[in-house]
Amino acid sequence: MGHKVFVSYKYKDSDVSPLEGYSKGTARDYVDYLQDNKFSGDDLNKAENDDEDLSAFKDETIRTKLKDKIWDSSVTLVLISPNMVEKYNLEKDQWIPWEVAYSLRTQTKANSRSLPNAIIAVVLPDRFNSYEYFITSWTYKDKDDQKEKTVRTIHTDNTFQIIRKNMFNQKSPITEEIDGRTVYFGECSYIITVEWEDFISNIDSYVDRSISLRDKIDEYNLCKEV
Repeated sequence: MGHKVFVSYKYKDSDVSPLEGYSKGTARDYVDYLQDNKFSGDDLNKAENDDEDLSAFKDETIRTKLKDKIWDSSVTLVLISPNMVEKYNLEKDQWIPWEVAYSLRTQTKANSRSLPNAIIAVVLPDRFNSYEYFITSWTYKDKDDQKEKTVRTIHTDNTFQIIRKNMFNQKSPITEEIDGRTVYFGECSYIITVEWEDFISNIDSYVDRSISLRDKIDEYNLCKEV
């Protein structure tokens, strides 16, 4: 694959579909699957376990821990899971928003500089093997060719603010009003979204696509703050 990957995920989220051959019953099984089947040992930098409480660290400690883990990666995978957001805790006290924020920043270390990462949101199936908590679809008939077209709806309200703000954030998006809804065309989001099964069937394609967006990063309004 040729790119080092950092994975941000909610370790203990058990509201995901069981993964055959893996026994933790949480989002961590999906990280193990990637490590075992899709990446070499050096390609995947695993994120923090969430038994570590961010609120116990000083800001500088947080920065050091995340910089060290994200520094030499070029792609960040964010595993979207149903209970990734702890709704009763501040986002700044949760790992994933900080990991996304540092993935998007230009980091300086000694005499070297690390550019922002490409980011892919990989949606995990829930316990009913459905993605509809985050992705749904609807259809319409094209007025020109009369063919039925399918549109995905990404439910960005079901994730962290920093992820939400980096979706549909192209500076000059191509949009069209269809059946009273605003439909985006092309690469309208810096963070691309893909279902788990589609991702693992063609990982290189999605990684290459995300890298191509990183090369056009100036076309997007990035949110880099938690």
